[in-house]
Amino acid sequence: MLVGIGNMGHALLHYRFHERNKMKIIMAFDLDDHPEVGTQTPDGIPIYGISQIKEKIKEADVKTAILTVPSVKSQEVANLLVDAGIKGILSFSPVHLHLPKDVVVQYVDLTSELQTLLYFMRKED
Repeated sequence: MLVGIGNMGHALLHYRFHERNKMKIIMAFDLDDHPEVGTQTPDGIPIYGISQIKEKIKEADVKTAILTVPSVKSQEVANLLVDAGIKGILSFSPVHLHLPKDVVVQYVDLTSELQTLLYFMRKED
């Protein structure tokens, strides 16, 4: 499941994970008033309002989430995810999340990754 359908979330929703391996995004969430809430992606992934997140996570027995919300909302949304039973989060937020020890968080920092790439490219020159 994915939370936050801004630019990054939108890109991930349209990346066909299931064609390359067995991973699949089965649902997505954003603010209740987001214009895409109540619709679905071309691949049939439903987009729900954040107010339904606990109910939908429990119904689907999901344990892993991708977090692509703005930094100022990342801790609040991560807390909602954990309260609903999520045990693993892939976070695209640069904010360090304070969560229980039994929740695994993997951070993706695209800026840092790009800087590393550029460093090694310059080193090769």
